[in-house]
Amino acid sequence: MTEIKGNCIDKFIEKKINIKICEILDKRLKIRLRKKERSETNDYFNTLCYEQDFSDIIELRNLANQLAKDCNKFLERISEQYSKLN
Repeated sequence: MTEIKGNCIDKFIEKKINIKICEILDKRLKIRLRKKERSETNDYFNTLCYEQDFSDIIELRNLANQLAKDCNKFLERISEQYSKLN
């Protein structure tokens, strides 16, 4: 694995943010790929497609919440480091 160049911001973006965003985009793609399935049914709420959509949206929410938590922890950490400098 190559070393990430830059400061803590660069490393945070590369190690945490990029990974979560890729996971979010993968979930979005899965949902988008079922668009035709959704439009071709009259009873969407009783289909496997609905269950998959529901599950994927829950996972999207969880990924977004984790992303927010990671950002909050990181901001807290760098704020503490800044405070120590002043």
